[in-house]
Amino acid sequence: MNGVPVNKLLIVFVATVIGCASVAEAANAPDQIGRVVMSQHPFDYVPEAKRSVPAWAKCPEFWNRLRDAGWLEKDVVKADAIIWRESRCIASAHNKNDPNTVQGVKGSLGLFQINLFWIQRTTYYPNGYLQTVLNRDLVPADLFDVGTTIDAAQALIRYDRAQGGCGWSAWLGC
Repeated sequence: MNGVPVNKLLIVFVATVIGCASVAEAANAPDQIGRVVMSQHPFDYVPEAKRSVPAWAKCPEFWNRLRDAGWLEKDVVKADAIIWRESRCIASAHNKNDPNTVQGVKGSLGLFQINLFWIQRTTYYPNGYLQTVLNRDLVPADLFDVGTTIDAAQALIRYDRAQGGCGWSAWLGC
């Protein structure tokens, strides 16, 4: 064949067939992207991190909720002990013996047993301290909500640390 070996022609033929197949595949790429890649767009992907909870945890069901709320790991460990001591991990715990009363409710509420002092109106915080720093309206029953009480406890920890404390003074946890 005019000096061109057959094996070179065969290679050119195979490359052409593969090239055509690639062109055909590329022509279908928009459909594939729409179905496959777009359904797993990087902004839609939320990794499920395996975060372990130690076997000794007293309230293991709250560890990842605390972590998701941005708590430091050392604070999650401390919170586990505080939640156990204050409420035995019961979100609806209510100690009616604490002195402050707000909207006819007296005491401390929720997982962390947050005293109603922190949501009562004062001279310095006319809407209440937690309402001000969390920028939301709160009534006593809101402290039974796990997410709200976690946010409220975190705000109290920040307040205590800003005052030079360990963060856990409200719970005598220093």
